[in-house]
Amino acid sequence: MDIETPVPESRMSPLAPTAFPAANYDCPVHDWTENFGRTTGSISRLIHEVGTRFQACGLPLARLSVIVRTLHPQIAVAGYIWNGETGVMDEFTRDHQSQSRESYQRSPVRQIFEGSPGIRRRLLDPDCPRDFPILEDLDGEGITDYLVLPVPFSDGRSYACSWATRDPNGFSDEQIARIAQLMPTFSLVLEILAIRTISRNLMDTYLGHSAGMRVLDGEIYRGVNETIEAVIWISDLRGFTRLSDSFAPPVVLGILNDHFERVVGAIKQHEGEVLKFMGDSVLAIFPIANFQSPGRAADAALAAARDTRRSIAAGNATRREKRLTEIDYGIALNLGEVVYGNIGAPDRLDFTVIGPAVNQTARIEALCKTLSRKVLVSHSVAEVADEKLESLGFQVLRGVREPQEIFAVPDRPGPVTNR
Repeated sequence: MDIETPVPESRMSPLAPTAFPAANYDCPVHDWTENFGRTTGSISRLIHEVGTRFQACGLPLARLSVIVRTLHPQIAVAGYIWNGETGVMDEFTRDHQSQSRESYQRSPVRQIFEGSPGIRRRLLDPDCPRDFPILEDLDGEGITDYLVLPVPFSDGRSYACSWATRDPNGFSDEQIARIAQLMPTFSLVLEILAIRTISRNLMDTYLGHSAGMRVLDGEIYRGVNETIEAVIWISDLRGFTRLSDSFAPPVVLGILNDHFERVVGAIKQHEGEVLKFMGDSVLAIFPIANFQSPGRAADAALAAARDTRRSIAAGNATRREKRLTEIDYGIALNLGEVVYGNIGAPDRLDFTVIGPAVNQTARIEALCKTLSRKVLVSHSVAEVADEKLESLGFQVLRGVREPQEIFAVPDRPGPVTNR
């Protein structure tokens, strides 16, 4: 790095480059980051290790933070703040609307994201610009020197990393140089760990947590599957064709998203796994192995069904007040063996469950409309569940040879019984 003529902080615009001394130090923090940083397994652990190792080398580091963008349907950025005095790591996220808020618009992070090569504010100097609201907070915490640097990734975007001290003299030129020397290696390791995090986020979003982790662990070949026992959930939004014909696409999508949010929220709350959306339907499972017994899995699925009913009922009450179309639905639960894994073409796979038990669940769900019930349950679920269910007798299921006894969840759940 070439030596630049320092620019007085009082004359430096927010986007002006910060001058750093040249550095060529044999720094153990640099060596550790280069050789072992990527094995820490998480961004928070990397930050903690770098911070504590810098302190051990004499750098008076009071605070180290990193803010990165991520690929997530609800989260725009993730932040990590390490407290150098307590060792506590504070992690936070911001939604996609956060970047339009004043707190972001007036932050040094925005300028780093937009291309600033670095911002330094020596708060101990009387004429230090107080051009960012965060500086007042840092001053109140006793911070004397605050440095924000870009963390360039290979996709051309820059993320932000800040360093702060409470030392009465601030950072020395030698200490700033050591930080600057670390940044290329630090950026490379951060990108590796960030990509891992993004990959997990994408797998969770599009495949679900369990299936996503299995794919990341290498189950990516057609035919890689196993037979498991699970409670199968299939639910369906009623009258979707009528809704599609009656309303503009944005309205229909809004109804669909609201419905899915309520259903998926209840399933995840009770540790079920959503596998896919099939048009206006949801396929999910409650694997027996995750609950230690069929009864516990059945109880979890029934609890999710009850929560779904309550949530949709609350939503429909609001829709009635606004004179909007109410949502109707059906939910079916069945217990049986399924084949769980990859199916599809060699280069386009779907991680899902298949088998006669899944087909039977779909047939039970179709009865919800015929029998005017919101939740129907197979005999295999009813016989292991703690909740007393109402028998609707034996019903003919299309494609199933023998009639099956079908049960309904009462509007008001009955007393717990021992089966």
